[in-house]
Amino acid sequence: MPTVEGFTPGVAWTTLYGIVAMGLLFLIGYRVYDAIHTILSRRKQQRQAAQPDFAEEVSRKVIEKLEPRFAKIEENLDKDKNRLDAHESVLAGMRDGQKEIREGLSAICKFMLVIGTYGEFQDNEKVRDANAELQKYLAEKL
Repeated sequence: MPTVEGFTPGVAWTTLYGIVAMGLLFLIGYRVYDAIHTILSRRKQQRQAAQPDFAEEVSRKVIEKLEPRFAKIEENLDKDKNRLDAHESVLAGMRDGQKEIREGLSAICKFMLVIGTYGEFQDNEKVRDANAELQKYLAEKL
């Protein structure tokens, strides 16, 4: 080791070399540690994978994580089904109501045609015009 007689360029270079060498030793040591740690963890995983319970354990953990999500999805599907069933029943009621209204209007129109054609009001011009208009309307609808 050189004697130090003050801060000279030679001393500065020696110090710099020492710092770089210590850094390299640290990096090499860290890489060796990381490689050993990786090899050990891989061996541990291989030993666990060789056990017959490993697949069961992994699937159980996956199911535990997914179960709350599946329950929420099922709950939402049940709500949607209930809403759709309610809408279906409302639509069925509307269809029945429309059918009844159509039948009622048909009966009223038939009655009006009979009254307009054979009733005592036949001599009245307003009744004849209304009767003709009703016949025209019904002819267009059929």
